Amino acid sequence: MQKSFQNLRDPQERERKWFASLLWRSFPEATSEAELADLVAEALTTAQRPVNPRTVRNWLRSENAPGLHYVLAVLALAGAETVFELF
Repeated sequence: MQKSFQNLRDPQERERKWFASLLWRSFPEATSEAELADLVAEALTTAQRPVNPRTVRNWLRSENAPGLHYVLAVLALAGAETVFELF
């Protein structure tokens, strides 16, 4: 039973780690996790959806998964070459 649970969890873990690496690639000027969290939160915050740096740190540590709208926004920030890496 535990093995099947781990198999289901692995793809989620890979996706979360991929998103965390995408954040680092999107903001190469960041020199620490805290600085990256601040930069990402500032870039993704809108009037309708504020983003807290703590939320970004959770994404970086693969503790939580971002919503699709955040993934798409970061892909747009990262640029076309990052999108082509997906394929």
